[in-house]
Amino acid sequence: MSLIIEVSESGSLQLPAEILQAIEPNTRFVVEVESDRDSVAKQYRLILSPVPPEQPFWATATPEERAERFHQWVQSHKDGSNLPDEALRRENIYD
Repeated sequence: MSLIIEVSESGSLQLPAEILQAIEPNTRFVVEVESDRDSVAKQYRLILSPVPPEQPFWATATPEERAERFHQWVQSHKDGSNLPDEALRRENIYD
């Protein structure tokens, strides 16, 4: 299938409806531009590759990275509620 796209004066790409119907809304792409410098007429090739969905930190981090992140979180809470030591004693928890 060979369709024509156009770049507007503002720089946006105008894609035919046939192309847009094949793509789900809000799909993000990485764009690679290849140019053929050897030809007399400038030729460009745009390659659109879908961006894979980002995975959360916990799904990709090593145990060491998770431990380091936890330690950073703990260190960020030094100015917390500052409970007195008596509040943490077993006999005082039930009062």
